[in-house]
Amino acid sequence: MDSALDEGELRVLGALVDAGGPLARSALVRAAGEPHSVIAALERAHPEWLARAGEKLEVSALGRALVEGERAARVPSRSLEALVELLRERTRARPGVKRELDQVHLTLPSVARRALRLLAEGEPRRGLLLLGDDDLTSLALALLGAPVEVVDVDPEIVSFLQAAGVTAHEHDLRAPLPPTLRGRFGAVFSDPPYAPEGFALFGNRALEALRVGGRYWVAFGWSRRASERGLAKQRILTELGLVAEEVVPDFGVYDGAETLGARSALWICRRTPQAKPVSISSAPGDELYTRRRPRRRR
Repeated sequence: MDSALDEGELRVLGALVDAGGPLARSALVRAAGEPHSVIAALERAHPEWLARAGEKLEVSALGRALVEGERAARVPSRSLEALVELLRERTRARPGVKRELDQVHLTLPSVARRALRLLAEGEPRRGLLLLGDDDLTSLALALLGAPVEVVDVDPEIVSFLQAAGVTAHEHDLRAPLPPTLRGRFGAVFSDPPYAPEGFALFGNRALEALRVGGRYWVAFGWSRRASERGLAKQRILTELGLVAEEVVPDFGVYDGAETLGARSALWICRRTPQAKPVSISSAPGDELYTRRRPRRRR
């Protein structure tokens, strides 16, 4: 499932492939957008991917093959329009919305855009886990031939996805992830509950699933008249030890969620060495979603 190349390695080797010849290290830094330390680490770990031309570096035949394979795997097998039409056909019998689980369906074009962006970033090849998937992003990825796993509390969603060939696990995220899912993934995606308690809990589970240096993709929105709610979620991401690498406004459009303008932003966050779970408390019988439980300790 995992790519042979991490993101930094791909950028360095890809820059050498695109250059068509040897590059001085300073020129390679500028071409790849990666610091000298990443280049030096690549030289130490995988000298067979590189060749030296005096003081300059160039890519070896093996390194070139790895880059070409990685790039080919990120090219979608279907256009956005074709994927939307196929999703329309495959989701006719999807489970209905469950408001008690804060489910609001993303529009199918938004689901397709989300899947195509994850594929283009190579996340399925690094190992991708979806925490909750009533939007059926995993189905869109499966239709693109990309491997993915899902954890969801809704047995109907899990059964629907399993019938479609997706690896899906029924699990309540109020409990820690099963040992088989911990620390396995290069990326985690979630469109978590709106309440900050649920948002923090999903973030904790993302940290459990991610490998060192992995990325957490999280979709959330807020009303322009209540920007403090977006700030609260931003603080939670910081407390989790996640750094935002990119924010894409209005990336998701919903069939509902009118209080948020039916939109969500996409946040792509990197796990840092300071990553740690935030403290959450819950009492027996507390609900995670509409009753805004469990509450975070202050």
